[in-house]
Amino acid sequence: MDINKVIIIVLLLVAVVGYVRLYRHYRRNIKKVRFLFDAIDNGDFSFYFPTEKRNKEDNILHQSLNRIKLFLQHTREEQMEREKYYEQILNAVDTGIMVVDSHDNILQHNQAALRLLDADVLTHMNQVKGKLKDEHLAKHETQAMLKDKHVRIIALSDVSHELSNQEVDSWIKLIRVLTHEIMNTITPVTSLSETLLKELNSEELYTAKSSSAEQAKMKQGLETIHKTGTELLAFVNNYRRFTHVPQPKPALFYVEPFLERMAMLCNHEVEIAVTPKDLLAYADESLISHVVTNLLKNAVEAFNGLQSEPKTKASIRLHAYTNEKEAVIIDVSNNAGLIPDDIAYHIFIPFFTTKPEGSGIGLSLSRQIMRVSGGSLSLHQDKAQGITTFRIIIP
Repeated sequence: MDINKVIIIVLLLVAVVGYVRLYRHYRRNIKKVRFLFDAIDNGDFSFYFPTEKRNKEDNILHQSLNRIKLFLQHTREEQMEREKYYEQILNAVDTGIMVVDSHDNILQHNQAALRLLDADVLTHMNQVKGKLKDEHLAKHETQAMLKDKHVRIIALSDVSHELSNQEVDSWIKLIRVLTHEIMNTITPVTSLSETLLKELNSEELYTAKSSSAEQAKMKQGLETIHKTGTELLAFVNNYRRFTHVPQPKPALFYVEPFLERMAMLCNHEVEIAVTPKDLLAYADESLISHVVTNLLKNAVEAFNGLQSEPKTKASIRLHAYTNEKEAVIIDVSNNAGLIPDDIAYHIFIPFFTTKPEGSGIGLSLSRQIMRVSGGSLSLHQDKAQGITTFRIIIP
């Protein structure tokens, strides 16, 4: 055989063998790279490419792949920390946030959204469509793109406190104007009628020119004017209290003995529950006592006003505890029956009352006290249990 042909055949065999080995090496390296990205895509960073007892080429490749893994792992950890940071920020705000996709699936939400919508879990908008119509919730919606998907970012805000403050401020201004005008008008009338009564009762006014019938008629009229004026002045002074709540002087006090004292003043058996037993509140105790006393008084009157005996034992309960913001909450509950919705909507408005001899100042003054104390007073009704609760929140 020609020596040249032998050489060519040998070279071809060497080339084929070299190609096969190179191809296998290439395939092994491709598998390693694919393994790297598959593991990272699944969030698995526990793998490691060995660099000991390897040839130079494998050693360089493994070191490079390990560096890529460490870089991507570090980037992922930073992203997770950033997401936790943003999540903590979202959970710290009072505004409810929901991220909703085009199919109304709720992709993400914060704790405020759960609280405002009174839900334990949020997965779909069908869960909250009815609650979003609440007039106390302000809704703001924006559009965005998230991972090439169209989403809606819905922000929810509780405006009940703001509406309540605006309502109260309006009533305060109105009451001040009314009391000023009524006082200016009635005071001289009352003073004049009192003066005339004194003169009529004196001996100088009793002359032969005036008959006893005329004197009696004049006296009766003046007495009517005086009585009406005096009652009106008392009426105005009663409502003036609403606009002149004293500035709170907060101090620490134990809640349980405080509620026990309030219960003793109530002409009814009261159940008391305080958690924890040594619960402390920081507020003006005298002002808070006015609120609790008024709510207990209303509860007792609710039982006294029932047309028939309640089906269950008449119960008044004081329950004190703290919420997630460490605010002290005092629930004053009774089972005397629910307040109708049309009445419940107006009970905190000054002058509104359903009692024949009520002043309509008790609940509105109590809410005003809580307002100037930095807290709140609200009505909550459990229709299933038939329980009415007035909730005092002391920040």
